[in-house]
Amino acid sequence: MAAHGYVTDTSYTNQFFRELSPAWLNYVAALNGAAPRPIDGAFVYLELGCGFGASTVVNAGAFPRAEFHGCDVISAHVDGGRRHAAALGVTNVTFHQDDFDRLLARGLPACDFIALHGVYSWVDAEARDAVRRVIRALLKPGGIAYVSYNCLPGWAGEAPLRKLLVELAAPAGGDTAQRTAAALAALTTFSQARPRYFKANPSAVTAVEAYNKRDTQYIVHEFMNAAWQPFYAVDVADELAEAGLRYVGSATLAENHPALLLDAESAKAIAALATDRQRQVATDFATNQRFRRDVFVRGETSGARPDVFAAVIGSARAPSAILARATVPRGEIAFSETFIRDVRALMARGSTTIADAVSSLSRHGGDADEIARNLIFLVAAGVLIPFAKTYAVDGGPSRRLRPTPMLERAVEYALAAGRMCSAPSEVMGNGFPIEPAEARAVRDALSGKASPDAATRELMATLARVGLIV
Repeated sequence: MAAHGYVTDTSYTNQFFRELSPAWLNYVAALNGAAPRPIDGAFVYLELGCGFGASTVVNAGAFPRAEFHGCDVISAHVDGGRRHAAALGVTNVTFHQDDFDRLLARGLPACDFIALHGVYSWVDAEARDAVRRVIRALLKPGGIAYVSYNCLPGWAGEAPLRKLLVELAAPAGGDTAQRTAAALAALTTFSQARPRYFKANPSAVTAVEAYNKRDTQYIVHEFMNAAWQPFYAVDVADELAEAGLRYVGSATLAENHPALLLDAESAKAIAALATDRQRQVATDFATNQRFRRDVFVRGETSGARPDVFAAVIGSARAPSAILARATVPRGEIAFSETFIRDVRALMARGSTTIADAVSSLSRHGGDADEIARNLIFLVAAGVLIPFAKTYAVDGGPSRRLRPTPMLERAVEYALAAGRMCSAPSEVMGNGFPIEPAEARAVRDALSGKASPDAATRELMATLARVGLIV
């Protein structure tokens, strides 16, 4: 069974995506000169095609004063989202089982954020038009939209595999998951014969190997929808312009910085092109991306240019893990050991605005502009991340640590489910991932059942910095 070409007899994988955080999307907007949405009080957030609602629930838990809505056509997804919210004690989220074209009849409020992850490339033109109608009707002026999709030219070499998978699945018996498993087995056997296509496209061999390492649910929802289409970024921007949206940046943070994407020769060739549109398409060829996480704003920027220096940043890892080298799309970038040492010390104290971080790090000398650039590059590389709030850790040696109720519930959820749970953090404005083994270690340490080892002590210190242990 399918709705607008989307498979509905097999559930999607249950995943949390940190890029959907309001704090994260605000950072992208501010970085690229658009006004962030106020998130320190009440606001409205809608996720279209929310799956099991992991991102919707965690974001709602991280912003308890806001109103969150998740919409999905699959009843198992909606039921799972409601159970997840109940398990974490999140009460400010509502789930709707419906098609996008019927959502407007539910009388939802005007939204500050609308997000779609894993939807736009996998539904038909009618459903994409419904998405645009929802955005046009519900997104406030200045509101922020997130749309992710498979993109070209990165999919060009691999796209034919999808056609072959669909054809191999057609005569197989069972539900979509069973037919997909049979098709993948047949595709694997066929690829091992190395027909000419695979010889000409070595990446296709690697792709088939990767498919075999993924859950069947993922393969179903990636490839088996009747509608499946990768897009050029400029064409998606054209479509969404119909809903009053303009592209401002990427939630894959490194993609906002050409210096971290392009080698010097490619950058020079792209800069020589005549129009912004040509430069965008050429950049897509230079980076050869397969997946985009685009951020849009409704309407034009008005008033003073937002100051990214007001954005809050922090570390969701132990400061000792902040290294002097970081990986970005074009390779590795290096920072001075002295700078990184000072960043570690700063991040050990909690989250801070970029402006305050620059002030602190430049106190003993150093160029403020270079320090700011390096901090922003650390965020782009994922070493530091956008936070929702500034927060200083109370480091008193005699202070008894206690978990927040949200952390307690997330720990129990991870242990009961036997898989990673993202604990909503109001400081991060995002989810902090906790694996079952980590959950058990934290629970035992906080209860006094076990003396924490070094790794657990580091984890607990990080939980304190993100406000989950107080």
